[in-house]
Amino acid sequence: MSGTLALASALAEMDRDTLAALVRSRRPHAPAGITDPIGLASDLLKTESIARALAPLDCASLAAVRDPTGADAALVSELFGMGLLGRDGGSAVSLPEVAAALSDALDAAHVVIDSLSSAPFPGDISSDVDTSAWFTSALTAVGQAAECLRTLRDRPGKLNRSGSIAVATVKQLAESTGVEPDEVSLALAALMRAGLVTALIDDHLLITAAASSAWLHSSHVERWLSLAHAAGCSMPSTLRTEWNRADQAEIDLRALAAGVPTRYPLLPATDLTAVDDFVRGAEYLGLTVEGRFTEVADALLVGEVVTSEIARAMPETATGVYVQPDLSVVVPGPLPPKDEAVLAALARPEHIGVASTRRISEASIAEAYERGLSPATAREAFTRISLTGIPQPLEYLLDSLGERVGGIVVGEYAGDEGRTRLSFARADVAATISVDRALQHLQLQRSRASDTVLYSRLSADHVLAALADARYHASSQVAALRDAEPAEPAEPAEVGALQAGATASEAAGATASRRAGAGEGPTAPFDALVERVFTAARSEPGTGDFTRRLELAIRDRSPVRVTAEARGEVRTFTLLPVSVNAGRLRAADQAAGVERTLPVNMITAVEPA
Repeated sequence: MSGTLALASALAEMDRDTLAALVRSRRPHAPAGITDPIGLASDLLKTESIARALAPLDCASLAAVRDPTGADAALVSELFGMGLLGRDGGSAVSLPEVAAALSDALDAAHVVIDSLSSAPFPGDISSDVDTSAWFTSALTAVGQAAECLRTLRDRPGKLNRSGSIAVATVKQLAESTGVEPDEVSLALAALMRAGLVTALIDDHLLITAAASSAWLHSSHVERWLSLAHAAGCSMPSTLRTEWNRADQAEIDLRALAAGVPTRYPLLPATDLTAVDDFVRGAEYLGLTVEGRFTEVADALLVGEVVTSEIARAMPETATGVYVQPDLSVVVPGPLPPKDEAVLAALARPEHIGVASTRRISEASIAEAYERGLSPATAREAFTRISLTGIPQPLEYLLDSLGERVGGIVVGEYAGDEGRTRLSFARADVAATISVDRALQHLQLQRSRASDTVLYSRLSADHVLAALADARYHASSQVAALRDAEPAEPAEPAEVGALQAGATASEAAGATASRRAGAGEGPTAPFDALVERVFTAARSEPGTGDFTRRLELAIRDRSPVRVTAEARGEVRTFTLLPVSVNAGRLRAADQAAGVERTLPVNMITAVEPA
């Protein structure tokens, strides 16, 4: 027996909002072809659609799907809203198609049906875990995420064909930032959730998003809040349900996660993986300590976090750093964004945490100079942020590299002299390079107008590579111009969102919305479907049940027994319905060989023939 009629009756009684929520969650396969409750019910009772709807249900819900008799009224109402129960004569009834799909799914998962209503809830999971030091993990995560973001800004990562982040990218980021590969993966996941990095699937690239600049210019408190808020929003619905059900402060997330496979026996492997990933990500961000939700995390999950409260719980901004004679740099705490940025440009990370260490080297200073940072600017930065002054080894490094680096700029040239132009800050360096045998193949020619300019007939990329091989530090004219320009300011909506305490993902979403244009959204076909079904369900007040039975018979091309009453006379016909229109049934009476037309309001019963 089909459950189409029972489900159609339930759909017909839904208000517009409930119907819209159902359609959005179940997403019918062919929305354009659905015009009434019968059509929607038929689509929702397809095996694939039922399987998707059953997968996230817990044991109590699955038991109620199988038999709603005696189930909690709120649960039955929820299952009605999911299209998993039907209605017959005002009572909730199970749907044969849903019951069969549930039985098959439970058999495949090796779950005994009788155990559904007795799945245990995690017991007393309270313990004496001190969560007050949650900010240690939080600041470490923020620092690691910032380093990954800066590295990706300079060198985009690679994606696999599946769209996942390539192992080579994780390894490269780990080597560049001094962060363990597992933590790099967690940092990238946090950045992805917050909309700070973007996956270009077609190009197989992982790049920084427009909102990343504003995030890097924000305080450590605002940075963490954006990552934590995005993580909270991504909490799997199963864990969110269990967290709400537990209704206790600082609950053990790991205990909740351990109970998920038992309480949600049909949950797909990908969803179980998402649960495990959330547990790891929450610990990484400091939302949990040894699995225990912190007080701040509890507040965040119910939307009650205030930035000032987080600021009081976290260490204050450090006033400076300690530069050692061995060129190591001790960073005792989070720095102001401006100081952090300049230090990151001049020194490579060795350890990132609440207190971090970095290392100044010839390579790090040379790279900063090549990007356009002048020796004077580097000296001023160290003078300003170093609490121990500038030690003599650093003085020597700044001076010696200042003489050799940043004075050669290579760019493309369209004149008769060659394809590439080399500009020098000092004439003696230009003279030295012009006679260097290691660079003879560049065919360098002096400019008649200036003794600080040389030309080559080879490409700029070739010239840059040759100079690097010969240990001359040169910069591209394109890079020099780019680095000389100030950072592009965030768009007004993004700035406003961040100042209001919103996440960077919301700012990025605002930008994406502006760029999307006014085209038809992906929900438009479903909105139109809802309107058609809602209107059709109310087109014949008082006769909806009979109409739906007739419409189902028309759809299935099956005969029905129709009883009609007129002027006290009751007659029953076996008919093959053809159409129901304008309150009239048109049907073929195959036994009499005629076509009959009956007013729907005269029909008193419609039964299968």
